[in-house]
Amino acid sequence: MVGPTQPKGMAAGHSADVFTRALRYGQRGADIKTLQTWLTDVGYSVPSTGWFGPMTKAAVIRFQRANGLRPASGTVGPLTASKLLAAVKAASKGTGVRGSSGGGSASGGGSTSGGMVFPMTPVSRVLGTGSWSLDQGVDIPTLNADCGKQVTEVAMTDGTIVQEGIDGFGPYAPILKVSSGPYAGRYIYYGHAAPALVSVGAHVHAGQPIAEVGCGAVGMSTGPHIEIGISDRGGPPCCPSNQETSPEMYDILIPLWKKAGGH
Repeated sequence: MVGPTQPKGMAAGHSADVFTRALRYGQRGADIKTLQTWLTDVGYSVPSTGWFGPMTKAAVIRFQRANGLRPASGTVGPLTASKLLAAVKAASKGTGVRGSSGGGSASGGGSTSGGMVFPMTPVSRVLGTGSWSLDQGVDIPTLNADCGKQVTEVAMTDGTIVQEGIDGFGPYAPILKVSSGPYAGRYIYYGHAAPALVSVGAHVHAGQPIAEVGCGAVGMSTGPHIEIGISDRGGPPCCPSNQETSPEMYDILIPLWKKAGGH
């Protein structure tokens, strides 16, 4: 979280060139909604809520990293604002400006393989993107705290279940090793699941049920939801550090959510 002092490298006196203030975590307002719209326009999809929350901060950091802005603090000062405005203008002229995911990932701007699906079904029992949050993975709550047989977790893509049970995420949480496509060799974990529906070693296909959303507090949880995350390229099966890969997973999920009929 950004402290009360202006981050190093930001010149507060010129932020009025684009916005009338420096924009940072925790703020609300029409300018925040404009920021969110612009980020989405250039490939960093965030809901336009008017609140500068963790998703917006993560998107700003990825934009800053992709555009060589240092430090990549997540605060929108004059340099970031002017770069973003220029990117929006370029995108509006049809140049196809898209952001790349942080950390040097090969999957940028929400691109996904055609064989991937949203990890929860039915999507009508899943709350919208304004309720999602990012930490190690993407936390996605359910409508009316639905769980068990009401909301099934499915394999996002073809692969093998290599582990069930993750410290902090419950004894049933499955880990899927992706077998093909741009994420081949990486691991997708499903936190707070209960029970698991397939065994370790099972080969699964995109859309195949592998678990249910756990009822109550499964692992370190305050209620029914899924935390869906992906390992870093070359990293262990679980788990990445806070917001190490969750912005990338968010970018993967958004088009799958829309394709599944989420809104």
